Amino acid sequence: MRAFTSLKTTAVLLVVVAALLFLNVAVPQAAVFGDDGLAEMVGTSAWKRFFLFTLRLGYLSTSPVFVVVLGVFFLNLTLVLLKRVRPTLSKLKARPRSEAGLVAWARTGGALTAPLPPAWTVAHLVDTLRGFGYRVERIGERTFRGLKHRTAAVGFLLFHLSFFLLFGGGLMIYATRFVGLVTLSEGQEFTGEYQQVLRTPPLGGPPALRFRVEEVTPRFEDGQPVYLGTLFHFPGPGVKQEARINDPAEWGPVNLLANQAGVTAVLLLRDERGFTRDRVAVPISGRVDSPTRVPVFEGRYLVSIEPQSVDRSFPQREDLATHPIELSVVRQGDREAGIAAETVFEGSLRPGGAADLGGDRLMLHELRYWVSVQVVSERGGGLLIAGFVVGIVGLIWRLMLYRREVAVVWDDETLRLVGLSEYFPERFQDELEAIFSTLLGSVKTRA
Repeated sequence: MRAFTSLKTTAVLLVVVAALLFLNVAVPQAAVFGDDGLAEMVGTSAWKRFFLFTLRLGYLSTSPVFVVVLGVFFLNLTLVLLKRVRPTLSKLKARPRSEAGLVAWARTGGALTAPLPPAWTVAHLVDTLRGFGYRVERIGERTFRGLKHRTAAVGFLLFHLSFFLLFGGGLMIYATRFVGLVTLSEGQEFTGEYQQVLRTPPLGGPPALRFRVEEVTPRFEDGQPVYLGTLFHFPGPGVKQEARINDPAEWGPVNLLANQAGVTAVLLLRDERGFTRDRVAVPISGRVDSPTRVPVFEGRYLVSIEPQSVDRSFPQREDLATHPIELSVVRQGDREAGIAAETVFEGSLRPGGAADLGGDRLMLHELRYWVSVQVVSERGGGLLIAGFVVGIVGLIWRLMLYRREVAVVWDDETLRLVGLSEYFPERFQDELEAIFSTLLGSVKTRA
């Protein structure tokens, strides 16, 4: 048991955990590439399949290797805490010191000594030690003890406790994290239908969420995105938030991150009398090899729109009213009736323009922007932040506010100062000399 709770064992476990976390970045993960992408990387390689799938190193966060190592680490941490709680709490008590013991300590070779100043007073001694942050205790007629940062050992407990907070936060995020993608045009409301669900949490399902995209503000320079802002309107009057790249909008535990934008074409299909038969809003793809196809009027027509690539020709908002799009319209055939499909229009349209389809007319009503929104819902982030804060506070408390003890003893001729510090002996020696200099004024000598 002593070997398992030793500092060396803890250090080894920390190194192993750090190595596994490095593998989580260095080794392809299904969480990044998906199951199909990971299988494609493996191909026919037997050793890759063994490491990534059999040992589940491609699913490192849930692999047996990582789970076992993490379990052993937290077992070690728990046993270390149980072993150290009582000794740590005992250090909080100011252990009684005898006058004889302090006098003997002050007569050692490491003490600072000097002739007793003529105007020496106990009040000056107390004020000096208190000024340096020491709690002063009178042990004898000419013997005083000072104690500084008596609670420093609590930092040890806080630092180790922070790991449990981090673990709890990570576990909550794993159990509750939902990630979905949705593409919406300006003015469109989201009611819970995702185009793609990237992750479903083990506990619960998609968040209950409603919002509307008010406005999208994309800016590109030489084909490179330099800004993407999206204004979301949540339920309730005046509840609006703006999201930017790497700065999501927040609604409770849900984050909305705008990560891509493009142009939406609003199409109207009207008959000979001018009645609207169908109305569709079509987010146009930005991939140069992927035209956007959408059926209109219950599939009677198939509209294909050429991509609106993100380059120098990407329209700014002031250009949307006159920006042309290239499209073609195919009237679907009927095999049973022997009617073949035919292309009834091919060309460009600007907002307000219409294409004659031989009776029906297809009108480009307007152009808007669309935005791809990544919806992330998770809980546990607060525990992670608390864990980091508690860990940092624990380290500062333990290593910077370390425990220090001094003793001041004098007789009719000599003043002596001796001290003991947990860490940083050279720095503490400078502090002792500063205390002694203040007690004497300007005279100090080392025995």
